[in-house]
Amino acid sequence: MTDRERILRTYEGRAVDRPCWQPRLEHWYAYRKTTGTLPERYRDMELLEVYDDLGCSVRYAGRPLRLEGEKTRLRVEHFEGGRRTFYETPIGTLTEVAHFGEEGTSAHISRFPVQTIEDMEVMEYFLSDQRFTFDMEAFEAIERRLGDRGVCQFYFRRSPLMRLIINYVGFEATIYLLTDERERTEQFMAHMERCDDHLFDLLCDSPVRILNFGDNIDGWLTPPPLFERYLMPVYEKRCEQLHAAGKFTHIHMDGALKPLLPYLAELPHHGIEAPTPLPQGDVTLEEMHDALGDKICIDGIPCVHFLPGFPESELIECTERLMELFEGRLILGISDEISPPGDIERVRLVSELVGGGAG
Repeated sequence: MTDRERILRTYEGRAVDRPCWQPRLEHWYAYRKTTGTLPERYRDMELLEVYDDLGCSVRYAGRPLRLEGEKTRLRVEHFEGGRRTFYETPIGTLTEVAHFGEEGTSAHISRFPVQTIEDMEVMEYFLSDQRFTFDMEAFEAIERRLGDRGVCQFYFRRSPLMRLIINYVGFEATIYLLTDERERTEQFMAHMERCDDHLFDLLCDSPVRILNFGDNIDGWLTPPPLFERYLMPVYEKRCEQLHAAGKFTHIHMDGALKPLLPYLAELPHHGIEAPTPLPQGDVTLEEMHDALGDKICIDGIPCVHFLPGFPESELIECTERLMELFEGRLILGISDEISPPGDIERVRLVSELVGGGAG
């Protein structure tokens, strides 16, 4: 079978000859390329050539969505060590500031765009004006580029609560808002969800088969009361739409899982991406297996197992146990990705363990 066939058959609940192995090398490659520290073997290779040489599959290769507004625009201005992003509207402008790390290959937000209750109105205006379009040419180019290596899939806007925490307000300020200004904050989240209606209509009509809810869930940031009140209803509504249109869905949950274990089997998604077991996460492989029910495990190997300081034997043991526990329901990968100091030859080792025939 090709990796494309393995991926689709896994989501369809059909038998596969072996798990698809998708380690997500993008950040490792970008950092090493930027810093001139790629291993000699890969210095003249493009990223896809590295995947091919290591005998593994590609999960993300682009997002065929465009976003623009008639009366609003997103303007980006770079400065040394970071960038400013301006949400420009006729009723005001919001400013986000991000600072780069790791030689410009990653960034963190140091100033969120929504600083006051009044800023919510400006962001609501911005979101109401912005519209997504699906770029069919980009989709077809992604599919051609991937070939049999994978399937075009991507993440899109986060759910309203996670957008507050990660994109617009920040975690601490979100908790204060939900405590001190709950009614207005819930109105803001409801507005975000209404503005997402056209996006989900677009996704339902698109030829994309697999879609990722890239919410980056962590059980300590979204404990059960918040998860039940603000996330489960959104997931149920949107997955119902997407599944009725013949789409497969998975959700990115790469943080602490123990507080949310009772909810995993109830989630409407077909799979959970990046669940992270011990020693990096807070659950055992067996706890993950029991909690996921019949869902697909996407990833599962803690990225620390690819660091030179960790015994290679632990990587082998973890990989073999994942394949045993999730047989037929596994798209093997690294939770969350291999980090820049990771040993890339351990990726080749996993390819050999799953029978991938690395180059």
